[in-house]
Amino acid sequence: MLLAVNKPTTAHAADVDVKNNSNETQSNKQDAIVTKDQAQEAVTKAQDERDAAKSQVDEAQKNVDKANETVANAQQEVENATKANDSAKELQKEATPEHISEVQANIKDQTQVVSDKAKAQEKAQKEVNQQSSNLEYAQKDVDGANFWVNEYSNKLAKNQKAIDDAKANLNATQDQINQAQQEVNNDQNRVAETQKAIQDATAKKDQLAEQVKNADQAVSDAQADANNKEASLSQARQKSDAAKSELDQAQKQVSELQAKVDSINTITMPNGYLKRNKWGALATIDENVAKTGYNLNTYKDDPSAEKEVVAHNKYGVVQLTDAQQKELTLWVAGILNDVRTQVGLKPNIVVTPTSLAHTNYIATHSTVPTFDHDTKAIDEADSHIDDLLTSMESIGTPWYAENMNDIKRGVYYHMLSMIFADSDSGWGHAAQLTGLDTSIESTDSNPANPEYFGVSFRNDMGFIQFDSYAKWHLDPKEESQIFAIPNYDSLKADLASTKSALAPKQVAYDVANKTTADAQQAYNSAIDKLTQAKNVQASAKSALNDAVANLGELNNALVALQSNLKSASDKLDKLTESKSDKDFDLWKANGFYDATKQDLDGAKADADNMQKAYDKVKATYDQAIAKLNQAKSEVKQAQDQLDSLKSNLVALQNADENAKKASHDLEMAQNKLVSAKKDVQDLQVKLDDAKTVLAEKETTLDSAKVELAKIDKEEAAKKAVEKAQEEAKKAAEEKAEHTNFYKAGNDKLVDFKGQVMPQGYTVKDNKVYDVKGEFVGVVSSNVQSRVVAHAIAKVEAKEVTRSSALVSSSNAFSTSASKQNKAHKVDSSNRNGLPTTGSQNTNLISLIGFAVASVGSLMGLASSKKKQR
Repeated sequence: MLLAVNKPTTAHAADVDVKNNSNETQSNKQDAIVTKDQAQEAVTKAQDERDAAKSQVDEAQKNVDKANETVANAQQEVENATKANDSAKELQKEATPEHISEVQANIKDQTQVVSDKAKAQEKAQKEVNQQSSNLEYAQKDVDGANFWVNEYSNKLAKNQKAIDDAKANLNATQDQINQAQQEVNNDQNRVAETQKAIQDATAKKDQLAEQVKNADQAVSDAQADANNKEASLSQARQKSDAAKSELDQAQKQVSELQAKVDSINTITMPNGYLKRNKWGALATIDENVAKTGYNLNTYKDDPSAEKEVVAHNKYGVVQLTDAQQKELTLWVAGILNDVRTQVGLKPNIVVTPTSLAHTNYIATHSTVPTFDHDTKAIDEADSHIDDLLTSMESIGTPWYAENMNDIKRGVYYHMLSMIFADSDSGWGHAAQLTGLDTSIESTDSNPANPEYFGVSFRNDMGFIQFDSYAKWHLDPKEESQIFAIPNYDSLKADLASTKSALAPKQVAYDVANKTTADAQQAYNSAIDKLTQAKNVQASAKSALNDAVANLGELNNALVALQSNLKSASDKLDKLTESKSDKDFDLWKANGFYDATKQDLDGAKADADNMQKAYDKVKATYDQAIAKLNQAKSEVKQAQDQLDSLKSNLVALQNADENAKKASHDLEMAQNKLVSAKKDVQDLQVKLDDAKTVLAEKETTLDSAKVELAKIDKEEAAKKAVEKAQEEAKKAAEEKAEHTNFYKAGNDKLVDFKGQVMPQGYTVKDNKVYDVKGEFVGVVSSNVQSRVVAHAIAKVEAKEVTRSSALVSSSNAFSTSASKQNKAHKVDSSNRNGLPTTGSQNTNLISLIGFAVASVGSLMGLASSKKKQR
């Protein structure tokens, strides 16, 4: 972007720009206020919705985490129960009468061993008790000796401090006494001043207490009004929330149904796909027509399927759950039955538990390493089907998928390839999928033989498998287990019904929301009044608290000052004691120190002897403890072996019952694990939904913030422009204050360049205004420029020339003036090329005016004339 800037050359031009831009800025500012309020409201609303969505995600995440923890615990319980069950079965095999008798004999022998070890432990314990008693006495002796060492050491330290204190007191001088006297005098003055301050602070506290009382009453009244408004607001919000909840629920139902309708996938078959053979039967595929089918079909993404993740093995191969395989098979069956109807055949595909097991068997037992059918696995799977007429399989290459939508998309395009581009395979895949292998024409009165269908993925390679089979006769048992294939007509009807019910709920919500907004405004007003009252109250209380605190501080200070005064007096009294008393204290402290030093030396010798005796007893005690620990260890080992034998005996005697219980516990743990995994799947779906909503709300919030920031930036830029324009106007006015104009003749103005201003310039209060009324300068009488003086003289000389015809006398003075005027005209014209503009009125020049013109000549115009030559 290129920016062009026009710099004003006159104060008038700058002032005009300021006015125009100011008006424009003011207009834009009014628009920005409205837009900014709307943007701020959008940000607040988006933030609230985002916070609500975040709360739902957090709650859903907690539920998923808790459910995963439950699964982990259930898995551990299954593992523990499995181990217990295996152990119980193994023990059941060992529970023979001979083995039980052998264990009972071992228990008897081990009981005697435990008894012998216990007696040895008892003997060792007695020895430890005796040595512990001896050690206790020895420790008391050591403690006693150390006690006196510490006592005498502390006493010696105190004696030394007494000596130091006595020396310090002895070194006190008369200067200390004088200083103490001065402190007493100062403390007396401080006490008197503080007592006066307490009287003043008490009066101020009483005045502020009355103000607080009045403020408390105002807050009470405002609080009561705010409480009433809050109650009304709460009722309005409850009604609004209820209406919003109903509206959101209805909108959610519409969105969910619309998404489901939008994600319905079908395969449109081109007309003439199947053609009749020479006997008139639909038996072959028209390859040219089939080629057109690709352009007629495109997969539609399923949002709900995108949320359903699929598992993979360590090689990235898709591993569908049973529920996902069933869902996929029914989805494909619905599409292929519709295909058969379009090409004129009967929709005879059905899905049963047996057909799902059939395709699963092939998928899990196929082992051929190449992209090919595993005949062995297919034959084995077929062997489990009673009354089998035929079986068919079509396979496709693997692809990577993160969710069920990826799975369905891949399956869809595999079907398109098999149905519309299968000529290289002799249309064998197409014959299976379109029904040529098993179905009959829709016009046939006979029922079509059911084709039992299943879709699966080969576990190790990821090949997609379309497996189906037919029987010689209808199987009532399998017919009774047929799963319902989805029909979308009822779904479309539900969508239409849900949309029609949405409008009344929107009206109800708008009304409730308006009521809430009115109540909110009333509540906000009450809160503002309450806040003002509380501010006044807080200010009054703060002042009162400050006054009370100040009074307390003064009282405390008074007590402290009085205490200081007494201390200072006592100190003075003590300092006046005679020096002989201090000499006696020092002599006495030295004597105490020497006696205590002698006692300390004796106590240290006693303590050293007691410690040696203690160490000898301690060594004996440690040996006894070691023997006792060894005895305890042997008793424990013997007892553990005995307990193990007894537990083994009980387990052998109850082996059958324990085996049954372990088997039952394992079954219960496995059921619990299955239930926990189902809960995790359900909660994960809810979490994914909540995260999708959160992402949408965060996107909305970011957009609202960007818009608000943009408005703030534009507003700041406009303010900057206004400020710059105001400064430009101010600068122009300041420039005008320092721009001089000069009066010339009767009604002319000359600027500082010597140019004569055109008609329309006016002078008021010594200020010059241009033809547009803009302030451009001031009138000055102090002419310092030769150019200006020459211009003034030229104007006045011209006026003299115009009036010369009316002057009757022709004295030398007038002739000289006329010549001088002519010289001025030539010089000014040649020098500056100034136009002769101004008033056309002709007046007789007075002798005074002519004299001024002559003075202008004396200021340098003559020298200018010489330069012109």
